[in-house]
Amino acid sequence: MNRRQMLRAAIAPAVVLGVGTGCSEPEPKPGKVQVVDPGDVTSSPSAASASPTLPKGPLTGAPVSTPAAATRQAVAVPLRVSPATTPAGLDAADLVYAEFAEADTLHLTAVFHSRDAAKIGPVTEIRPVDIRSLTVLRPFVGYNGGPTGFLTQFENSDLDGVTPDDDSKVFSGGYTSTAALLKAAPKGGQPPPAPIDHTTDGEALATRDLAPATELTVTVSGGPPMVWRYDQTKSVWAGRIGKVTVTAASVIVLTMEYRTLDVRNPSPRSLPSANVFGEGAVLAVSGPNSAKGRWRKPGLPLVCTLADTGGDLLRPQPGNAWVIYAPTTAKVSVK
Repeated sequence: MNRRQMLRAAIAPAVVLGVGTGCSEPEPKPGKVQVVDPGDVTSSPSAASASPTLPKGPLTGAPVSTPAAATRQAVAVPLRVSPATTPAGLDAADLVYAEFAEADTLHLTAVFHSRDAAKIGPVTEIRPVDIRSLTVLRPFVGYNGGPTGFLTQFENSDLDGVTPDDDSKVFSGGYTSTAALLKAAPKGGQPPPAPIDHTTDGEALATRDLAPATELTVTVSGGPPMVWRYDQTKSVWAGRIGKVTVTAASVIVLTMEYRTLDVRNPSPRSLPSANVFGEGAVLAVSGPNSAKGRWRKPGLPLVCTLADTGGDLLRPQPGNAWVIYAPTTAKVSVK
């Protein structure tokens, strides 16, 4: 049995379940995370042949910027972006998780590991989606406070972080940097595991229902559509976030339930929150192709698995990725 067949056999039971059932069943033993972990990417034969001096980063599957970057801890920053915002640092992020927030804003969770960013922001408050997305990656988090309940959730998690109140030298005018965050992080932080099983040796994104793609659109009520277009010359997907254009090797849309959270401290308000635990539909674009399937994340310490319609793991191109948390009411289309 080859590796892909083994992976398919391991996750096939998950992809035939209904949406949301993953939350009610017992969590798998920690060892099952290894089913979706491609292993030590820095020691694989393909990594050695691709770059004799720079190992591959676990988040991108592509060579890191410096040898030291491969073994360091990741850092993460939540950002709030509206159509009028000019976000900084997103071009250097290995992973960006996007939640549709209040009105026409996005709550982004940017994760940096293989490359550095001199300016990241505007830094915003911590939210439950940050904790649920980041715990498995073990980054050091730079954030700007948050509602009392969210701060308690963060303090009770396995994540470490820093705010402007903790250390003002890490932040400047609502922005930070990878260097400042790494300097503030406690010693002994470990590099993240690989959350995505990237393609190697020219393997396709999916083994079934692979389709050519040039444009991906996610439309949510109350805000402008998020549109990504494939740049064939550069082999990347480009989209407009706030006032800047960002690019990604892959864009992965996970459809999931959202619920409304009512917070009271320090100020009363209601906000949408993506439920990243459970399972649902996935639509991924990577290279000139798209594929549909199912995603599944049973719990906090477990990697989110992405499978095609045949039960095999989706295998995006190496490089940075954007993961979009789309509400079930959103319209997701590709052409």
